[in-house]
Amino acid sequence: MLGRRNLRIKVMQVLYAWEMDHDIPLTVLERQLSTQIQKSVSLYLTNLLYLIDVCNYSMVDKAKKLARYIQTEEDKNTRTTIAANAIVAFLQEDITFNSMVKSEGLRHHVNEDIVKKLYNDLVSKPKYKEYSAIDHPTLEQDKEIIAFILKKILQSEEDLTHHLEELFINYDDDNSLLLHITTKQVEAFSADKKDNFFANMNVWEEEKKYALQLLAKTLHNDEELTALIEPNLTNWDMDRVAMLDLILMKLAVCELKFFPTIPVKVSINEYIDISKLYSTPKSKDFVNGVLDRVKNGMLEAGEIKKHGRGLME
Repeated sequence: MLGRRNLRIKVMQVLYAWEMDHDIPLTVLERQLSTQIQKSVSLYLTNLLYLIDVCNYSMVDKAKKLARYIQTEEDKNTRTTIAANAIVAFLQEDITFNSMVKSEGLRHHVNEDIVKKLYNDLVSKPKYKEYSAIDHPTLEQDKEIIAFILKKILQSEEDLTHHLEELFINYDDDNSLLLHITTKQVEAFSADKKDNFFANMNVWEEEKKYALQLLAKTLHNDEELTALIEPNLTNWDMDRVAMLDLILMKLAVCELKFFPTIPVKVSINEYIDISKLYSTPKSKDFVNGVLDRVKNGMLEAGEIKKHGRGLME
């Protein structure tokens, strides 16, 4: 589901809390990390709930219009094509999806006023009007309108953004990526596949193990990682290094030393990129320079051992 960069960010955030209070035990930090990761799954599921409810609101809208004492021709001709969308129908019947929503208690996250506002925004779009006019949309047309809703409706409604920000502390880090992933799943949707949206959950469990291992190994080897970094702080004292930069460098060096299947270049580039997003404007160059010197020293000392072709590059 989420890529490793987002998992690295979550580990970074948990380690920041530990740097502020070294008395926090690893077990507590692991629970915090697991909770953050689960929140990402919950946010993913909540977005799918909003997608379904916005599409189904077409039936509510039609019923309200037909209940009016005086009906216009537009009222009588309100279409509910979107409610029969193949992807929406699939999700509503998906056992895994419904089970996860129920176990997480996510249905109460859906705000009906926001659903109505999203729907009204949707029906004003020419793309929706074109789709609704089709009596029997093809699967490709079903995919196109759902991708449109994900990219142009769910991502642009401020009320939904504020609502989800209140519910999910990880919203800013995860939401755009999760909607992008969902869009890709929609584009690859096949009526013949039983698992269009949750096929990668086993892989996701393995990725969670990676994040927990990264946290534990960084904490257990904190002194060793610091000792590898400190001699390479040219013209800098350790006390002057920004805490976030130091955490990112420790994580990168931890991957270089203790994760034999992650390429050297990947580890270094990932943490440089994260520093661009979360640290100071000058952090990128600083982190890059220090990690390059650490890497070279570790290579000379034979402290980096990778399994597989190309992983040392």
